[in-house]
Amino acid sequence: MRIVHLHWTGLPVTGGVETHLNALVGQLAALPCEVTAVVGTPDSPGCAHHPALDIARPSSPELNADLADRLRGADLVHWHNPQWHKPEVVTAVVDLLRGRGWRGRFVFDLHNIDDDPGQWAFLAGLPGTVAAHSAFVAGEVRRRLPAAGAVTLPLALPLAEEPFALPGGGAPTVLQPSRLTRWKGSHLSLEAALTLLDEGADLHFVHAGTRHLIWPPGIPDALMQRAETWRDKGRVHFTHYRPEQSWAAVRAADVILHPTVDRGAHGEPFSLSVAQAVICHRRIVASDSGNLPALLAGYSAAEVVPAGDARAVTEALRRALDAPPVEPTPADLALAGRLRESFATAGRQHLSFYRTVTATT
Repeated sequence: MRIVHLHWTGLPVTGGVETHLNALVGQLAALPCEVTAVVGTPDSPGCAHHPALDIARPSSPELNADLADRLRGADLVHWHNPQWHKPEVVTAVVDLLRGRGWRGRFVFDLHNIDDDPGQWAFLAGLPGTVAAHSAFVAGEVRRRLPAAGAVTLPLALPLAEEPFALPGGGAPTVLQPSRLTRWKGSHLSLEAALTLLDEGADLHFVHAGTRHLIWPPGIPDALMQRAETWRDKGRVHFTHYRPEQSWAAVRAADVILHPTVDRGAHGEPFSLSVAQAVICHRRIVASDSGNLPALLAGYSAAEVVPAGDARAVTEALRRALDAPPVEPTPADLALAGRLRESFATAGRQHLSFYRTVTATT
């Protein structure tokens, strides 16, 4: 079976989709199939580049035709976030392949969704199977696209680990492991950490994901100026690490912050980093955004607060820093085991799904 994955961006762009794609293609490469990934990011490790997918480049009939030619030999094309950046490219490539009698199958994978009716109307017209990676996203798809029959597939995450030393030391460390952006609640984490530091708390705040960003972070200038004062004092740190280093980073933290702000369809679609924190038995403060409440249901060392509530994040962080070290319960250990197993077997489960899709006529 010949499988091609398409996405607008790939590593080193910071994001869960890029991390998942790289890990999934690596797992599939060890299985009895032929797999390639094509992205719009030049020099992405493990991926080929095609300019039709480059979000900074205007689309053109010539580029779309070239991408369609490249896909003609595939048995299955797995397109991630087809509605998000350049839907006109998706439409053109799909039409070209179908017009040329291509007999393969499409899978359209929804990682990031929102409430935009135009995006859902676009998705409703695509000829393929819709895939999601959490009950939250799958539920939104079934509610808005009842005819789509969305399937839920596991995310992949590299389980190989590389060392990484978080900055700081000598005091409890608070880590926000997601990319630096307002949507991920970076301003809330900064506000909470700075408030506690101003009060005299003994802590280090570390924000990861500060390089290779697609969008500007959107953090208020006044808040960043406050952060600079504490950066100069060696208490606030902006850092960056590769997916393989993320395990060491998460384990080195005392508290993980993940306050995604949106409660609507554009809420947190899964959160690989929160799942890592569960596997590593870290204390977690997260918001009631998207999939986070479901992911953390039953985890004894998590507190879920209202999305967008800076005071709630601050008080939850205060409690987390005062709490004793995490002693995982049997339920915590079972959840960690299920998450790790799903990451480790994602490739096998995807290939089984692909075989089912391509067997249909």
